[in-house]
Amino acid sequence: MSDHRSTATTATESGSTSHGAVPDTTIGTLTSLRIPVPGADIHLVGILQSTNHATRRLGIICHGSLGHKNYLFQPMLANSLAPHMDTFRFDFRGNGDSEGQLGYSNWNDDQEDLKAVISHFEGQGYSIYALIGHSRGGISSLNFAATSNHVPLIPYIVSLSSRFHMADVRRKHGPEKMALLEEQGHFDWHAKSAGKEITLRVTRQHFDDFLNFDTAAVAHIPPMTNVLLCHGSDDDVVPVRDICELQSHLSHANTALHIITGADHNYKRRYKEVSQTVANYFSAQGRKAEWTRRIMPNWKAWVHAVGGVLNFRTVGDIWIPSHEGGYVSYLRPGVIYRCADISKPTPEGIKVLEALHITDVFDLRSHSEIERRGTLEADNIRRHHTPVFPEVDYSPAQIAVRFTMYLGGTEGFAQAYMSMMPNVRDFFVPILRHIVDKGTPFIVHCTAGKDRTGIVCALLQMICGVDEEQIAWEYELTSRCMAIKQEDVEFLKNAMGGEASEAKVRGVLSTHEEYMFRFLKEFHEKYGTINEFLMNEVGLTMEQIDAVRDALLVKIPIPRAVL
Repeated sequence: MSDHRSTATTATESGSTSHGAVPDTTIGTLTSLRIPVPGADIHLVGILQSTNHATRRLGIICHGSLGHKNYLFQPMLANSLAPHMDTFRFDFRGNGDSEGQLGYSNWNDDQEDLKAVISHFEGQGYSIYALIGHSRGGISSLNFAATSNHVPLIPYIVSLSSRFHMADVRRKHGPEKMALLEEQGHFDWHAKSAGKEITLRVTRQHFDDFLNFDTAAVAHIPPMTNVLLCHGSDDDVVPVRDICELQSHLSHANTALHIITGADHNYKRRYKEVSQTVANYFSAQGRKAEWTRRIMPNWKAWVHAVGGVLNFRTVGDIWIPSHEGGYVSYLRPGVIYRCADISKPTPEGIKVLEALHITDVFDLRSHSEIERRGTLEADNIRRHHTPVFPEVDYSPAQIAVRFTMYLGGTEGFAQAYMSMMPNVRDFFVPILRHIVDKGTPFIVHCTAGKDRTGIVCALLQMICGVDEEQIAWEYELTSRCMAIKQEDVEFLKNAMGGEASEAKVRGVLSTHEEYMFRFLKEFHEKYGTINEFLMNEVGLTMEQIDAVRDALLVKIPIPRAVL
């Protein structure tokens, strides 16, 4: 059993605290915990900083060599992360207040300590959201992500000032210590840890074990893992070139790199900056910026790929962590495509569609829209007319009603999107049937490719278990497409009797993530989960829902989790 001791909201938890940056105001509650390490007969001591997040996400903060839970910037970092997740910063064995033997090259002990901490908090209902390590703690965090095969996968790894070229540690200790190692087979490392003078004897075996640690194993980190590498430009302990090597070995993963100008290895006088850098990475704005940075090159390639067609892109290339079975799921690109009106592709555009092996198009438009704009004519592509709204709901009067909803901003968009749900059997079931029975690449489109198309794509992603942030961000990509035609502006202005300005009409024809977030919120409040919606409103069985999911997703086994 762990020994739990609640404490007041103060950053001074133990005798080792005074060496860290104490936040002016602590966010949440601090609780000191003692966590047993199975098979080692020792306890690790750490501080849980909790603000009772509903998500139960936990970030584990790992200190560097001879450090401790309150060393350097760690209290400030935990406080900066408090709005985004609970955190636990702890002392590795033999460090700070934790029991056990301090070691020089005891990398396996680091892994066992991490496993003990992770197991404890998962047993408390936490989801391990991030490992955040400084120096040696960063090396151990990266190594855990690469070799532990932990399920579920830990989605975020933050490595601050991590070493890659282990042999460079000779420079850290200096020629005198290296000479002693050669002459007598060991040297004594004198240092101060947690306010105490310590001496650590480093033998030839210890030193060789340190040098032989395989930092290149980071290449085995699964590609859906998000990695932030941070380094100080003035780090004279670990050269900046090490972060470049790490980045090159992590090119397969979702890796971001940040250099803090003027910072040394321990970020002295830069505590606030390094803490805010990490916190910004986990903020909603930071997560979106990283997602956008990764997705934009592919998106730019897709959006102009089909001549004569606006807002064209594939929905996919999304990793979906699984909590069981030793697998992660991957929503492949090149199965679901979405676009605006596809009635007038160029001959070159038709060739692109054929080259993508697209066999079917689901047209969500009304009869009046089709009469006004026409339909796709292609010998090898079958068109299915699956209007979202019955023709009676696409009269000028009904268009005006929905247009008025859109003028209501976020709430209006959500209301308009919810108004599609009663007709879901008519426009959504044929698409699901195609996915299960035929399984070939297909297109779903309406006029602008944003509202009706956006909702269909959102529902498909919900079935696959895609994070709702990504659903909202993917929806918002339409605003980057400039898929607003003047004829559409004039049509909607006329539907409103000319009462709305062109600027308001163009605003209605745009997309913002908050519109999708509000729809998803109202959807869940009314219908529950996507599975409950499909069973209760569409009449599908769980087996049929699983068949759709299985047809869209590729299951990839851990540890490799590569295509």
